Amino acid sequence: MRKLMITSFILALMLGGLSMTAYAAACGKDTPMDQVGDWFGTFGKKGTEKDQILAKRKADRLLACAKREAEKASKEVQQSGADMKKRLGF
Repeated sequence: MRKLMITSFILALMLGGLSMTAYAAACGKDTPMDQVGDWFGTFGKKGTEKDQILAKRKADRLLACAKREAEKASKEVQQSGADMKKRLGF
């Protein structure tokens, strides 16, 4: 019983960590969830149609990731500007 509980605990930790690595992945890398979605999106497609769909999906993911990174950088700049004003007394 103890081995079963330890195994299930380790499995839960591993599966819980998978979602964090998916969110922390670089923009250019495809996560396993992206690959599964691409597979479903191109199921039954052949040749150039399949390649076009894959290219569009990857471009859309890169665009969304770039927007998130830009918003994150903008918030950091605004925060540092507010901190600087506070330090200078404005």
